[in-house]
Amino acid sequence: MKKRIHLHQLRPGMYVEEIEARDPKAVAIRQHFLINSMAELKSLLACKAMSAVIDVSKGVDIDGAAFPRLNRAEYEAGLIGVYSKRQINRAKAAIAETVPHVRDLLRAAQADKAFDAEGAGIAIDAVMMEAVDNAAAMISLLKLKEKDEGTFLHSLSVSALMITFGRTLGLDEDTVRSLGLGGLVHDIGKMAIPKGVLKKNSSLNDNELAIIRSHPERGYRMLARTEGLSTEVLDICRFHHEKFDGSGYPQGLKGEAIPYASRIAAICDVYDALTTVRPYKRAWTQAEAVERMLQAHGHFDPDLIKRFVSRMVVNGTIN
Repeated sequence: MKKRIHLHQLRPGMYVEEIEARDPKAVAIRQHFLINSMAELKSLLACKAMSAVIDVSKGVDIDGAAFPRLNRAEYEAGLIGVYSKRQINRAKAAIAETVPHVRDLLRAAQADKAFDAEGAGIAIDAVMMEAVDNAAAMISLLKLKEKDEGTFLHSLSVSALMITFGRTLGLDEDTVRSLGLGGLVHDIGKMAIPKGVLKKNSSLNDNELAIIRSHPERGYRMLARTEGLSTEVLDICRFHHEKFDGSGYPQGLKGEAIPYASRIAAICDVYDALTTVRPYKRAWTQAEAVERMLQAHGHFDPDLIKRFVSRMVVNGTIN
């Protein structure tokens, strides 16, 4: 039986009858083949196509087995086939330059010290520069997180995603810079959460969950003491856990009552969390992460999540 699916729903094991595109010249049209590897899947997701027709009698259906998840070794090996050595080295250099500033920002917040706007500005300048033509490589490398690096590398990754997404949305560079800075500090309130609660491996009780959910307001209060931060930065920190259907926190805002920058942040935050490759767990593939996000009805701004998929994923802006 043949079935038409969105391009992002493709995964290894599917038998593709046809790749469909608005402009046949935009992609190298392929027909009648089995997706055998993650490298082949990444290539397909990067093409400018709308959908695919699969034959479920010859391969995996979308309701079949779970998506394959990547471990660190598989992921690192896959990067070599996607990016040049120069791209990878550039991205590594940019990350090495920015990480100390991000680490210092979060440590200062943990000690309840003043926000270092200058250090944050240096980090954002480096990310914005790298995101001009090497965003995908940088974001891909930032998915690799050691256990002790998770918080600040997640912040840096969300920042890079927001800068890149903001540019694909046609926003001006001042706004894009605010998105990047907001991404960098969106979780700064977690630095005021007791480590025993923040790093607890077992289930949280109601009181502990309430403490965790206080981090957006805690972060907002930290940043509000700093002069010169834009409204977008403060909104991202305070409202990135709000949901479009009003079921989020801290204020249960609904629809367009959620600031635009915060709606962008919600998408980038969840995408990075889902696709992170850690030493102790297998990451979700890009295809699985996008599928789950699209199925999370009511969580994200429906227009923005569609734009994220079409302009960041389908177009190959990120891999």
